[in-house]
Amino acid sequence: MRCRFFIAPALFFVACVFCIPGVNACSRVTWLGQQGAVITGRSMDWPYSFGSTFYLIPRGLSQNGAGGKNSIEWVSKYGVVEIAGALNPGGPINGVFDGVNEKGLVANLLYLAETDFGPAPRDNKPRLSFAAWTEYVLANFATVNEVVDFFSSNPLYIAPVNFGPGGAAHASIHMAVSDASGDSAIIEYLKGSPVIHHGREHQVMTNSPTYNEQLVLNAYWRRLNRDQVLPGSIQSQDRFVRASYYLEKLPQTSDPRRAIAGVISVMRNVSVPWGEPDPDHPNLSPTYWRTIIDQNNLVYYFDSALSPNIVWVNLSKLDFSPGSGVRSIALEGDEDIGGNLNAAFKPARPVTFLAPRSR
Repeated sequence: MRCRFFIAPALFFVACVFCIPGVNACSRVTWLGQQGAVITGRSMDWPYSFGSTFYLIPRGLSQNGAGGKNSIEWVSKYGVVEIAGALNPGGPINGVFDGVNEKGLVANLLYLAETDFGPAPRDNKPRLSFAAWTEYVLANFATVNEVVDFFSSNPLYIAPVNFGPGGAAHASIHMAVSDASGDSAIIEYLKGSPVIHHGREHQVMTNSPTYNEQLVLNAYWRRLNRDQVLPGSIQSQDRFVRASYYLEKLPQTSDPRRAIAGVISVMRNVSVPWGEPDPDHPNLSPTYWRTIIDQNNLVYYFDSALSPNIVWVNLSKLDFSPGSGVRSIALEGDEDIGGNLNAAFKPARPVTFLAPRSR
Protein backbone atom coordinates (compact mmCIF):
# COMPACT_ATOMS: atom_id res chain seq x y z
CA MET A 1 0.00 0.00 0.00
CA ARG A 2 1.29 3.43 -0.88
CA CYS A 3 -0.25 6.00 1.46
CA ARG A 4 0.60 9.67 1.09
CA PHE A 5 -0.03 12.45 3.59
CA PHE A 6 0.23 16.01 2.33
CA ILE A 7 0.12 19.09 4.53
CA ALA A 8 -2.15 21.67 2.98
CA PRO A 9 -3.55 24.04 5.60
CA ALA A 10 -5.39 26.25 3.14
CA LEU A 11 -6.64 23.76 0.59
CA PHE A 12 -9.50 21.40 0.19
CA PHE A 13 -9.54 18.58 -2.27
CA VAL A 14 -13.11 17.71 -3.18
CA ALA A 15 -14.12 14.30 -3.85
CA CYS A 16 -17.35 12.49 -3.70
CA VAL A 17 -20.98 12.42 -3.54
CA PHE A 18 -22.41 15.83 -3.05
CA CYS A 19 -24.17 15.14 0.14
CA ILE A 20 -26.64 16.53 2.56
CA PRO A 21 -25.07 16.24 6.00
CA GLY A 22 -26.01 12.90 7.38
CA VAL A 23 -28.24 11.78 4.55
CA ASN A 24 -25.96 10.21 2.01
CA ALA A 25 -24.35 6.80 1.92
CA CYS A 26 -22.80 5.20 -1.13
CA SER A 27 -20.47 2.38 -2.11
CA ARG A 28 -17.79 1.90 -4.77
CA VAL A 29 -15.80 -1.15 -5.97
CA THR A 30 -13.20 -1.72 -8.69
CA TRP A 31 -12.86 -5.26 -10.07
CA LEU A 32 -9.59 -6.38 -11.68
CA GLY A 33 -10.00 -9.28 -14.10
CA GLN A 34 -8.26 -11.30 -16.77
CA GLN A 35 -6.40 -9.71 -19.67
CA GLY A 36 -6.26 -6.37 -17.88
CA ALA A 37 -10.02 -6.02 -17.42
CA VAL A 38 -11.05 -3.19 -15.07
CA ILE A 39 -14.66 -2.53 -14.07
CA THR A 40 -15.77 0.04 -11.50
CA GLY A 41 -19.21 0.05 -9.91
CA ARG A 42 -20.83 2.52 -7.54
CA SER A 43 -24.18 3.10 -5.87
CA MET A 44 -25.76 6.52 -5.35
CA ASP A 45 -27.78 6.82 -2.16
CA TRP A 46 -29.67 10.10 -1.86
CA PRO A 47 -32.68 11.52 0.03
CA TYR A 48 -34.44 12.96 -3.04
CA SER A 49 -34.50 12.72 -6.81
CA PHE A 50 -32.11 15.14 -8.50
CA GLY A 51 -32.86 14.69 -12.17
CA SER A 52 -29.91 12.46 -13.04
CA THR A 53 -28.66 13.20 -16.56
CA PHE A 54 -25.87 11.88 -18.78
CA TYR A 55 -23.76 14.74 -20.16
CA LEU A 56 -21.30 14.35 -23.02
CA ILE A 57 -18.44 16.86 -22.76
CA PRO A 58 -16.34 17.21 -25.94
CA ARG A 59 -12.65 18.00 -26.13
CA GLY A 60 -11.88 21.70 -26.46
CA LEU A 61 -14.80 22.94 -24.31
CA SER A 62 -14.00 26.06 -22.30
CA GLN A 63 -15.37 25.89 -18.76
CA ASN A 64 -15.43 28.08 -15.67
CA GLY A 65 -15.15 26.32 -12.35
CA ALA A 66 -17.70 28.62 -10.65
CA GLY A 67 -15.42 28.98 -7.67
CA GLY A 68 -16.26 32.63 -7.13
CA LYS A 69 -13.21 34.79 -6.48
CA ASN A 70 -10.25 33.66 -8.64
CA SER A 71 -12.40 30.96 -10.25
CA ILE A 72 -10.30 28.63 -12.40
CA GLU A 73 -10.98 28.17 -16.11
CA TRP A 74 -9.94 25.29 -18.35
CA VAL A 75 -10.29 23.78 -21.81
CA SER A 76 -11.22 20.09 -21.84
CA LYS A 77 -8.30 17.92 -22.90
CA TYR A 78 -10.35 14.70 -22.96
CA GLY A 79 -13.91 13.81 -23.89
CA VAL A 80 -16.09 12.92 -20.90
CA VAL A 81 -19.42 11.26 -20.14
CA GLU A 82 -20.65 12.18 -16.67
CA ILE A 83 -23.77 12.06 -14.52
CA ALA A 84 -24.97 15.44 -13.29
CA GLY A 85 -28.00 16.51 -11.30
CA ALA A 86 -29.68 19.21 -9.23
CA LEU A 87 -28.10 19.74 -5.82
CA ASN A 88 -31.23 21.63 -4.74
CA PRO A 89 -34.57 19.77 -5.01
CA GLY A 90 -36.40 20.89 -8.14
CA GLY A 91 -33.62 23.29 -9.08
CA PRO A 92 -31.36 23.46 -12.14
CA ILE A 93 -28.73 20.82 -12.83
CA ASN A 94 -25.62 22.24 -11.20
CA GLY A 95 -23.36 19.45 -9.96
CA VAL A 96 -21.48 16.42 -11.32
CA PHE A 97 -21.42 13.20 -9.29
CA ASP A 98 -19.80 10.48 -11.37
CA GLY A 99 -18.14 9.91 -14.73
CA VAL A 100 -15.55 8.46 -17.05
CA ASN A 101 -13.40 9.97 -19.78
CA GLU A 102 -12.29 8.57 -23.13
CA LYS A 103 -9.02 7.33 -21.58
CA GLY A 104 -10.86 5.17 -19.05
CA LEU A 105 -10.30 7.36 -15.98
CA VAL A 106 -13.25 7.11 -13.58
CA ALA A 107 -14.16 9.46 -10.70
CA ASN A 108 -16.72 8.57 -8.01
CA LEU A 109 -17.79 10.95 -5.23
CA LEU A 110 -19.03 9.55 -1.90
CA TYR A 111 -20.08 10.94 1.47
CA LEU A 112 -17.61 11.22 4.38
CA ALA A 113 -18.81 12.91 7.58
CA GLU A 114 -15.27 13.46 8.87
CA THR A 115 -14.25 15.69 5.96
CA ASP A 116 -12.46 18.90 6.94
CA PHE A 117 -11.05 20.96 4.08
CA GLY A 118 -9.73 23.75 6.24
CA PRO A 119 -10.27 27.50 5.87
CA ALA A 120 -10.47 29.30 2.54
CA PRO A 121 -7.12 30.70 1.38
CA ARG A 122 -6.41 34.40 1.71
CA ASP A 123 -4.14 34.50 -1.33
CA ASN A 124 -4.95 34.27 -5.04
CA LYS A 125 -4.97 30.49 -5.27
CA PRO A 126 -7.36 29.39 -8.08
CA ARG A 127 -10.76 28.23 -6.85
CA LEU A 128 -13.06 25.49 -8.10
CA SER A 129 -16.61 24.76 -6.95
CA PHE A 130 -16.91 21.29 -5.46
CA ALA A 131 -19.82 20.81 -7.87
CA ALA A 132 -17.37 21.11 -10.80
CA TRP A 133 -14.60 19.00 -9.32
CA THR A 134 -15.48 15.72 -11.04
CA GLU A 135 -15.68 17.26 -14.50
CA TYR A 136 -12.43 19.14 -13.95
CA VAL A 137 -10.57 15.91 -13.11
CA LEU A 138 -12.04 13.90 -15.98
CA ALA A 139 -11.52 16.67 -18.52
CA ASN A 140 -7.87 17.18 -17.62
CA PHE A 141 -6.29 13.85 -16.58
CA ALA A 142 -5.87 10.41 -18.12
CA THR A 143 -4.50 8.36 -15.20
CA VAL A 144 -4.68 8.06 -11.43
CA ASN A 145 -1.00 8.97 -11.22
CA GLU A 146 -1.70 12.27 -12.95
CA VAL A 147 -4.55 13.08 -10.56
CA VAL A 148 -2.54 12.25 -7.45
CA ASP A 149 0.58 14.09 -8.62
CA PHE A 150 -1.38 17.20 -9.58
CA PHE A 151 -3.44 17.57 -6.43
CA SER A 152 -0.64 16.63 -4.05
CA SER A 153 0.96 19.98 -4.88
CA ASN A 154 -2.12 21.83 -3.58
CA PRO A 155 -2.77 23.77 -6.79
CA LEU A 156 -6.44 24.61 -6.17
CA TYR A 157 -8.91 25.54 -3.48
CA ILE A 158 -12.16 23.66 -3.85
CA ALA A 159 -15.01 25.90 -2.69
CA PRO A 160 -17.36 23.96 -0.34
CA VAL A 161 -20.60 25.68 -1.29
CA ASN A 162 -23.67 24.95 0.86
CA PHE A 163 -26.70 23.49 -0.92
CA GLY A 164 -29.87 21.45 -0.42
CA PRO A 165 -33.05 22.35 1.47
CA GLY A 166 -32.41 25.49 3.47
CA GLY A 167 -28.80 25.58 2.30
CA ALA A 168 -27.94 23.24 5.18
CA ALA A 169 -25.85 20.71 3.25
CA HIS A 170 -22.06 20.79 3.20
CA ALA A 171 -19.51 19.20 0.87
CA SER A 172 -18.64 16.38 3.29
CA ILE A 173 -17.11 14.15 0.66
CA HIS A 174 -14.19 11.96 -0.36
CA MET A 175 -13.21 10.65 -3.76
CA ALA A 176 -12.22 7.45 -5.50
CA VAL A 177 -10.43 7.52 -8.85
CA SER A 178 -9.46 4.50 -10.95
CA ASP A 179 -8.03 4.11 -14.43
CA ALA A 180 -7.86 1.60 -17.26
CA SER A 181 -4.65 0.07 -15.87
CA GLY A 182 -6.40 -0.87 -12.61
CA ASP A 183 -4.68 1.80 -10.53
CA SER A 184 -6.80 3.41 -7.80
CA ALA A 185 -6.62 6.22 -5.26
CA ILE A 186 -8.82 7.26 -2.34
CA ILE A 187 -8.55 10.92 -1.41
CA GLU A 188 -9.84 12.40 1.84
CA TYR A 189 -9.36 15.78 3.52
CA LEU A 190 -8.89 15.57 7.27
CA LYS A 191 -7.97 18.51 9.52
CA GLY A 192 -7.38 20.65 6.46
CA SER A 193 -4.88 18.30 4.81
CA PRO A 194 -5.25 15.67 2.06
CA VAL A 195 -4.73 12.02 2.92
CA ILE A 196 -4.23 9.91 -0.21
CA HIS A 197 -4.24 6.11 -0.35
CA HIS A 198 -2.79 5.15 -3.73
CA GLY A 199 -2.48 1.65 -5.17
CA ARG A 200 -4.29 -1.14 -7.03
CA GLU A 201 -5.30 -2.71 -3.72
CA HIS A 202 -7.72 0.12 -2.87
CA GLN A 203 -10.67 -1.45 -4.63
CA VAL A 204 -13.46 -0.67 -2.16
CA MET A 205 -14.74 2.58 -0.65
CA THR A 206 -17.91 3.38 1.28
CA ASN A 207 -18.41 6.21 3.78
CA SER A 208 -17.53 6.82 7.43
CA PRO A 209 -15.32 6.18 9.30
CA THR A 210 -12.22 7.41 7.50
CA TYR A 211 -10.60 5.08 4.98
CA ASN A 212 -7.72 4.23 7.32
CA GLU A 213 -10.20 3.03 9.96
CA GLN A 214 -12.21 1.11 7.36
CA LEU A 215 -9.07 -0.82 6.43
CA VAL A 216 -8.54 -1.75 10.08
CA LEU A 217 -12.14 -2.94 10.44
CA ASN A 218 -11.92 -4.96 7.23
CA ALA A 219 -8.67 -6.56 8.42
CA TYR A 220 -10.48 -7.74 11.56
CA TRP A 221 -13.20 -9.44 9.47
CA ARG A 222 -10.56 -11.06 7.27
CA ARG A 223 -9.37 -13.01 10.31
CA LEU A 224 -12.82 -14.57 10.67
CA ASN A 225 -14.54 -17.20 8.55
CA ARG A 226 -16.46 -14.84 6.29
CA ASP A 227 -17.99 -17.79 4.44
CA GLN A 228 -20.10 -18.32 7.55
CA VAL A 229 -20.37 -14.88 9.15
CA LEU A 230 -20.68 -11.50 7.41
CA PRO A 231 -22.04 -8.21 8.78
CA GLY A 232 -25.41 -7.64 7.15
CA SER A 233 -26.56 -4.13 8.00
CA ILE A 234 -26.71 -1.12 5.67
CA GLN A 235 -24.15 0.77 7.76
CA SER A 236 -21.05 1.94 5.93
CA GLN A 237 -18.63 -0.35 7.78
CA ASP A 238 -20.74 -3.42 7.02
CA ARG A 239 -21.12 -2.49 3.36
CA PHE A 240 -17.33 -2.09 3.12
CA VAL A 241 -16.76 -5.60 4.51
CA ARG A 242 -19.42 -7.22 2.31
CA ALA A 243 -18.23 -5.43 -0.83
CA SER A 244 -14.65 -6.53 -0.16
CA TYR A 245 -15.70 -10.13 0.45
CA TYR A 246 -17.97 -10.51 -2.59
CA LEU A 247 -15.52 -8.69 -4.87
CA GLU A 248 -12.90 -11.29 -3.97
CA LYS A 249 -15.40 -14.06 -4.70
CA LEU A 250 -16.16 -12.92 -8.25
CA PRO A 251 -14.82 -15.42 -10.80
CA GLN A 252 -11.92 -14.41 -13.00
CA THR A 253 -13.44 -14.33 -16.46
CA SER A 254 -12.54 -12.90 -19.86
CA ASP A 255 -16.23 -12.62 -20.78
CA PRO A 256 -17.25 -8.94 -20.39
CA ARG A 257 -20.91 -9.89 -20.06
CA ARG A 258 -20.25 -12.13 -17.05
CA ALA A 259 -17.81 -9.65 -15.56
CA ILE A 260 -20.37 -6.81 -15.74
CA ALA A 261 -23.02 -9.09 -14.23
CA GLY A 262 -20.67 -9.93 -11.38
CA VAL A 263 -19.94 -6.31 -10.48
CA ILE A 264 -23.64 -5.41 -10.72
CA SER A 265 -24.41 -8.26 -8.30
CA VAL A 266 -21.93 -6.84 -5.77
CA MET A 267 -23.35 -3.33 -6.07
CA ARG A 268 -26.90 -4.58 -5.60
CA ASN A 269 -25.78 -6.50 -2.51
CA VAL A 270 -24.51 -3.29 -0.86
CA SER A 271 -27.37 -1.05 -2.00
CA VAL A 272 -29.72 0.50 0.58
CA PRO A 273 -33.36 -0.64 0.26
CA TRP A 274 -36.18 1.87 0.09
CA GLY A 275 -38.12 2.24 3.33
CA GLU A 276 -39.04 4.43 6.24
CA PRO A 277 -36.37 6.86 7.52
CA ASP A 278 -34.40 5.61 10.52
CA PRO A 279 -34.10 8.42 13.09
CA ASP A 280 -31.23 6.57 14.77
CA HIS A 281 -29.23 6.54 11.50
CA PRO A 282 -30.14 9.71 9.59
CA ASN A 283 -27.02 9.38 7.44
CA LEU A 284 -28.60 6.57 5.40
CA SER A 285 -30.69 7.14 2.28
CA PRO A 286 -32.11 4.74 -0.33
CA THR A 287 -30.11 3.78 -3.38
CA TYR A 288 -31.47 5.76 -6.35
CA TRP A 289 -29.11 4.29 -8.94
CA ARG A 290 -25.97 2.34 -9.64
CA THR A 291 -23.34 2.75 -12.36
CA ILE A 292 -20.99 0.14 -13.78
CA ILE A 293 -18.11 1.29 -15.99
CA ASP A 294 -16.06 -1.04 -18.20
CA GLN A 295 -12.85 0.98 -18.38
CA ASN A 296 -11.21 -0.96 -21.20
CA ASN A 297 -14.21 -1.28 -23.49
CA LEU A 298 -15.42 2.21 -22.45
CA VAL A 299 -19.03 1.26 -21.76
CA TYR A 300 -20.91 3.21 -19.07
CA TYR A 301 -23.97 1.44 -17.59
CA PHE A 302 -26.73 3.11 -15.55
CA ASP A 303 -29.04 0.99 -13.37
CA SER A 304 -31.94 2.99 -11.88
CA ALA A 305 -33.94 1.78 -8.89
CA LEU A 306 -36.98 3.39 -10.53
CA SER A 307 -36.72 1.57 -13.86
CA PRO A 308 -36.80 -2.11 -14.86
CA ASN A 309 -34.17 -1.48 -17.55
CA ILE A 310 -30.43 -0.94 -17.53
CA VAL A 311 -29.17 1.64 -20.03
CA TRP A 312 -25.68 2.34 -21.32
CA VAL A 313 -23.52 4.41 -23.64
CA ASN A 314 -20.43 3.28 -25.55
CA LEU A 315 -17.80 6.01 -25.40
CA SER A 316 -15.74 4.49 -28.21
CA LYS A 317 -18.60 5.25 -30.61
CA LEU A 318 -19.29 8.82 -29.49
CA ASP A 319 -18.00 11.98 -31.12
CA PHE A 320 -15.86 13.97 -28.68
CA SER A 321 -14.20 16.15 -31.32
CA PRO A 322 -13.78 19.88 -30.63
CA GLY A 323 -16.82 21.82 -31.72
CA SER A 324 -19.15 18.79 -31.65
CA GLY A 325 -21.06 20.34 -28.76
CA VAL A 326 -22.28 19.38 -25.32
CA ARG A 327 -25.07 16.79 -25.39
CA SER A 328 -27.27 15.19 -22.72
CA ILE A 329 -29.80 12.45 -21.96
CA ALA A 330 -32.28 12.64 -19.05
CA LEU A 331 -32.09 9.39 -17.09
CA GLU A 332 -35.08 9.79 -14.79
CA GLY A 333 -38.81 9.97 -15.47
CA ASP A 334 -39.05 7.57 -18.43
CA GLU A 335 -39.77 3.97 -17.48
CA ASP A 336 -39.46 2.84 -21.10
CA ILE A 337 -35.89 4.03 -21.54
CA GLY A 338 -33.53 1.10 -22.05
CA GLY A 339 -30.60 -0.32 -23.96
CA ASN A 340 -27.87 1.57 -25.80
CA LEU A 341 -28.46 5.34 -25.61
CA ASN A 342 -25.71 6.56 -27.95
CA ALA A 343 -28.26 7.82 -30.47
CA ALA A 344 -30.38 9.51 -27.79
CA PHE A 345 -27.99 12.36 -26.95
CA LYS A 346 -29.45 15.80 -27.71
CA PRO A 347 -27.69 19.18 -27.86
CA ALA A 348 -27.49 20.82 -24.45
CA ARG A 349 -25.91 23.73 -22.65
CA PRO A 350 -22.96 22.97 -20.36
CA VAL A 351 -23.70 22.45 -16.68
CA THR A 352 -23.70 25.74 -14.76
CA PHE A 353 -21.95 24.70 -11.58
CA LEU A 354 -23.18 25.64 -8.14
CA ALA A 355 -21.22 28.73 -7.12
CA PRO A 356 -20.57 30.50 -3.83
CA ARG A 357 -22.35 33.75 -3.19
CA SER A 358 -20.43 36.83 -4.23
CA ARG A 359 -18.57 38.61 -1.47
